[in-house]
Amino acid sequence: MGDVHYIYRHGRKIEVKTLDIGPGPAPKKKQHKQEFVLVPKEWLPKLSTMSMGTRWLAVALLWNSWRHYGRPFPCSNSFLNEFGLTRRQKDRGLLELEQAGLITVERAQHRAPRVKITSDRLLKTYNLGCSKRTT
Repeated sequence: MGDVHYIYRHGRKIEVKTLDIGPGPAPKKKQHKQEFVLVPKEWLPKLSTMSMGTRWLAVALLWNSWRHYGRPFPCSNSFLNEFGLTRRQKDRGLLELEQAGLITVERAQHRAPRVKITSDRLLKTYNLGCSKRTT
């Protein structure tokens, strides 16, 4: 059976038996949600003329912009290391994307540049979905 011990409630001694019920239910497996990035159709012709590093940077920036609900966000080197991008690729890519009119960049000395995606249709999508989504 199980162990017997006593507890006291309202001045009375109560016998308590611990039941051995066997193993518990198997733990539920955590479902990993796959994350993806939507690239605006109007970006495709412009991105096709750019280097591969700049394309990866654009995808990383779109994903990070979604995480920040379309607001300006810092583009740090450590964030881009997750995508296999170097500091040089970041600097070159930000310049290319800014010249193509896809992003705006605020630069400050000794600070990570702050990036904002300039696609109007993309920003409307973020605003529509921000109340339904959690990150």
